[in-house]
Formats: sequence, C-alpha cells, structure tokens
Amino acid sequence: MAVKVVTDSASDIPAELAEELGISIVPCTVFFGADGFKDGVEITKEEFFHRLTTGNVMPTTTQPSVGDFLDVYRPLAEAGHDIVSVHVSGKLSGTVNSARLAAQELPDATVETVDTELASMGVALAAKAAADAVSAGADAAGAAEAARNAAASTEVFVVPDTLEYLKRGGRIGGAQALLGSLLSMKPVLKLVDGEVHPHEKVRTKAKAVQRMREIAASGGPYREAAVMHWVSDEEADAMVEHLAQFTANPVVSGSIGASIGAHAGPGVLGFALVKEG
Repeated sequence: MAVKVVTDSASDIPAELAEELGISIVPCTVFFGADGFKDGVEITKEEFFHRLTTGNVMPTTTQPSVGDFLDVYRPLAEAGHDIVSVHVSGKLSGTVNSARLAAQELPDATVETVDTELASMGVALAAKAAADAVSAGADAAGAAEAARNAAASTEVFVVPDTLEYLKRGGRIGGAQALLGSLLSMKPVLKLVDGEVHPHEKVRTKAKAVQRMREIAASGGPYREAAVMHWVSDEEADAMVEHLAQFTANPVVSGSIGASIGAHAGPGVLGFALVKEG
C-alpha cells in the first residue's frame, strides 16, 4: 500500500519540490478584512505581498478547516493510500488539530499526524524526510518517525525586517517580554519548543544577517538546509551559497507565502538546518 505525504502551506515548501516528492499541500487562509483567500490557491505570494505593502489592512490567518483536510485526505484514502500529515507547530497554529480531527472522520484510513513544533522550511524539511523515507520503502509509521526525527534535529532561525507583524498577529511567543527593546532592534529569532523566541539582539539588518551566517558555520555539518525569505534574489542566493558549504545535499530555497508572510512581513530572511545524526 503506497504512502502519501501531506503538509500545509505554512511549510513554505516550494511547489516544484512538493510535486517532485508527491507531497500534497493543504492551504491555510489569509484574510484582508472580510476577504479570505486560500494561500497559494486563491492568492499568489506576489499578490499577497503587494496587498500587504500597499494597503492599510493588516492580514490575519486561519488554519485549514477539517473540511479542507478531508478534501485532500479522502481521495488519497479512497485510492488505497496511507497518509503521513506533517504540520506547523501546534503552538503557532491550530492546523495540526484540524488534521487530527479530519483523520477521525476517516476511521478506515491510516493517517499519521506530526506536529513538527516548527514553521516554514523547518516543516518542509520534515515533510521531505517523510517523503524520502517513503521512497526508501518505509510504511506510514516509519515515514512519520522520519519526519519527527528530522524535526527534532532541526533549528530554525530568522531575521525579520520588523517585529510589527509578529506583534500584531500574536505569534511573538517568548519574545513578548522583550518586545519594547526589540522593536528598535534587528533581532535574530529562533523557534524553541514550537514558539518564537529572541536568540540575539543586533542593531542593524546587515549585522543580524552576518550573525546568522556565523550561527550556521558554527553548527555544521547538516543533513539538510533550507532558506526561506522575502528579500532580493541576490540576498537569498548569498545565504544559499553560504549554507551549501555545510551540507552535502542541495540547499532548498524558496520565498515565503501568505501563511508565514502575514506574521513575518516583507524583508524577512531565515533558514532551517537539520543536524547530522
């Protein structure tokens, strides 16, 4: 029985990589006022950031509904597939809870859900680990275990251009206590136990990016690495080239979509690193 991997749009997995690995994406929804759009389906990344930077309405996001998951799960289950569903941190979104509730609606199907306690490319690399395990012959339980092991070995760092979007979206996590001092800084943020925490405070974006490069260099080698961003191609490519020194596998790179962009904002640069072992 074939195993299929599912993730959500907050993984920021590049569409071409998802297609190559046979990974299905369940979209979150982004709202500008009363207007809702399914991320990557009804609104492109470019359209989202255009609205974000030219309008005066701050976006909000909601997790996929149980019905959204069933729209993906049901055809896979009816085709005889087992499912491994790999998702953004349950402390940042209710997505994984929707996935679990949808699985309960299909009692005859095998659905393994994974809360990665990560976001963006951290989730993408965990989903990739599951898909790679399937390609190597793993069953659903084995693929889910591969995703959990990858997630447990993954660190996600990010430098936002501003904390304003995280603040307004309520996703600032452990950085809340330092919010007053951080708003005038360019902090390096890290996901810790599924929440956003300040890692270091730096005064300029250039120094923050340099500190990111130093963090990556000090922790390698890595089994996998990925860059997520909404910056210029030159800035993103420079980070990809830097990370490529520390991993034998190609560095995954992609721009963030609406699900993450609504909270990270434009100008964000980050990476996910899966440690060896």
